[in-house]
Amino acid sequence: MEYFSDLQLTKKLSQPGEIYFPMIEQMDKEVTQFARHFKDDYRKMSEWGHHYFCKEDGGQLVFDLSSPHSHRCAICGKAYKGKKLDNVWIYFYRNTAFVTILKCAVLYRIKEDKKYLQFIKKILSFYVDHYDQFVIHSKDKVIDDLTYDVGGAGKIMPQALNEAIMIVRMINALEMVKDEIGKEFLDNVNNKMFLPASKLLKAQLVRIHNIPCWANSALGMIGLFTKNDELLNEVFSGEFGIRNQLKQGVSEDGFWYEGSIHYNFFLLEGVINLLLFTKIYHYDFGEEENIIKKMLTVAYEYAFDNGTLPNPNDGWPDVNLKTYSYIYHTATKIFGEHSEIGNLLKNIESGTEERGIIPLSSPYYYRNDIPLERFIFNPDMDFSDLKTVKRTSVNYPASYYGILRNNKINIFCKYGHRGPSHAHPDKMNIEVMIGNSILTRDLSNAGYGSRLCNEWHRMSASHNTVVVNGENHVSTKGGSILEFTHTTLHAISKNVYEGIDFTRKIELSPFGFSDEFNVNASDDHTFDWFFHSQAKLISELPYEMDDLGYSTNGYQHIKDVKKIVTNGDTIVLKWILDDWMIHSEIDIRNKKIYIAKTYDNPASRLRTSIILREKNSNCSFKVKWEFIPMKKESTLLKTI
Repeated sequence: MEYFSDLQLTKKLSQPGEIYFPMIEQMDKEVTQFARHFKDDYRKMSEWGHHYFCKEDGGQLVFDLSSPHSHRCAICGKAYKGKKLDNVWIYFYRNTAFVTILKCAVLYRIKEDKKYLQFIKKILSFYVDHYDQFVIHSKDKVIDDLTYDVGGAGKIMPQALNEAIMIVRMINALEMVKDEIGKEFLDNVNNKMFLPASKLLKAQLVRIHNIPCWANSALGMIGLFTKNDELLNEVFSGEFGIRNQLKQGVSEDGFWYEGSIHYNFFLLEGVINLLLFTKIYHYDFGEEENIIKKMLTVAYEYAFDNGTLPNPNDGWPDVNLKTYSYIYHTATKIFGEHSEIGNLLKNIESGTEERGIIPLSSPYYYRNDIPLERFIFNPDMDFSDLKTVKRTSVNYPASYYGILRNNKINIFCKYGHRGPSHAHPDKMNIEVMIGNSILTRDLSNAGYGSRLCNEWHRMSASHNTVVVNGENHVSTKGGSILEFTHTTLHAISKNVYEGIDFTRKIELSPFGFSDEFNVNASDDHTFDWFFHSQAKLISELPYEMDDLGYSTNGYQHIKDVKKIVTNGDTIVLKWILDDWMIHSEIDIRNKKIYIAKTYDNPASRLRTSIILREKNSNCSFKVKWEFIPMKKESTLLKTI
């Protein structure tokens, strides 16, 4: 298998007036500007990208090549200064350097201009020649113990994870120019960087986890590229090699065990690059190749009908299938344009949604539309044979997820965990999509080093679940399904707190759904049921300002708390969401009902949250939701 699928066609489509000409011109400007001004210092230590977020709203700070000592929030504009952020800027700079190397390799193959080879040599030679002088560190600490942190240790980059990503991109670039850049240069790269980097990464293959998967991918690509059989044996046959990672780490449903859709794709990015190189170098990946294919297939089925992805546990907000189209492009190179995977890619590319952006270790997209992988691997796909993939309601019992669907409404429910890694304490959380409109979603999180990630996004109270006595859920064990049909999901999770069980029953109807959440305990507790709505509440309700009585575990970020004054057993709230009128009929017997404002992600936006409180040993929270197209509500709207 050749690296470029059709180099001559790609060259043709890069000429003036053709589809890729603007992309090539933009890439040329970017790499020329960066390479000519490239300057780094091995004495500078890179730090964790997860710190590069605003303390106020969780927005990402802007990486500006011209501003290494001032770091501005993309949302509120606040500027931050300090050594830690300066060192994170170094991480972004080095990531840009290796993406630049990748782009230079592509440009060389298209334009055949040797200046791009010189750019590669200039940038890469610095890192190769000084590799032994970069300190081994983990995030912000110089270390001797390579397993000090789960993220591992790097030299150029702040973690083993980032070091592996760097190497994967570097080898993709070198594969494109290996016949032109010279054996002496490649031998120098191998001796001064690949061999010591291999030693560094091999020592960190100590667990089943997404980061060792990336390390395996980098090591395997080094082994294939340099014909290092000893390294290949470690990667494919070792205890924590890639085959065992996939066999042990991927559930029977086809999801990575850490329970995050982003980490599912993030892991796939590394592994799919390794799989590609096994095809190029005619190496048997093994039967685990089928696991990769299944992961790609079920991830598509798991998405909401508009391509938006449910977002449990750690990850990034606002991701959709287009966020990860670059991975499907590489997979389509492997499995073929007319394969099942190729057809999924065509469905993704045909979607109308705007691509959600990944803030860290980002792949290259031209105008957030065309990934480099499309340009290289699938420059001229034939959409005439596209077959629309019809999604249905589906339960993933080994991953503890379920999705109900009809032609208007999608409801996702997470009813268990597969362990603590990257887990949010959010048993029975739901996300609801009405057409293309989000009624409620999982916020995912900002960077792990940010205040709001750890004070709000990772708290039970920020999710659509029940919180007991103001404390976070403690269980990271699985749940089970009591009943699942195309319209019903009834799940149970035991010992969410010690001795306290949750059950939730969602029943989908043509124009809404009913939601019954039961909590069973042996003693009295304070139970708070949360629902965080993206819709605008239009009901005018009598209320008293109040306080929920807790000041930790996310409660400190619940604002403008209003206790609704009512004597009835039920209350109907009315909402507007885009082109929908929404009614929620809520059973409030023996309960207090509060309306509050809570942070969205980013926190520059607020959501309207319903909080139902009951003090008891056993209680049931019941809500019926009805969704009405606005045109049918015009008369009603005039009277509200």
